[in-house]
Amino acid sequence: PFRRGNFDLLYSLCTQASAHRLLRELQQSKSSSSSLENDVTYQWFKRFYIEQASIHFDGDQGFGRADDFIDALLRTPPSLVELSDGSKTVVGLTDPLRIAERIIALRSEIATEWKGMMRGVTEEHMELNDVLFRVMMGRTIDESGNEVVEIEEESEWVEELPDSTGTFE
Repeated sequence: PFRRGNFDLLYSLCTQASAHRLLRELQQSKSSSSSLENDVTYQWFKRFYIEQASIHFDGDQGFGRADDFIDALLRTPPSLVELSDGSKTVVGLTDPLRIAERIIALRSEIATEWKGMMRGVTEEHMELNDVLFRVMMGRTIDESGNEVVEIEEESEWVEELPDSTGTFE
């Protein structure tokens, strides 16, 4: 039961990460060049993503919401977008199919990157367990031999009561 849910969460996260990466790519290419196509695509996709993010990614979602996001993008017809920078107005055409294709390609790249990152988790986890074990045993030894850190337990000082009973002043 957990595998399906975990897969869907990972799939949704990967789809959302690819949408974020695409927005960053479009924003950087928009600012670095005077490409009208990238500027139009960036403005249109940013508005589309802001409208759709809460529906498909935020909060407790049902299974398959990442595919629903891609489906919504694929069902959106190309449209003309008008951009104005004050001195001139430019009209450009958006291509949601190309955006969806790019998101799917980025999703594959991101999944491959994450897979590579996860390869080192076993060793890192073992190192953390080693440190935790040493702390629990009362000391941590720096593996490089630089220093030994002693960990002292906290103790409260309690004044002992007198042994004699019935003493009254």
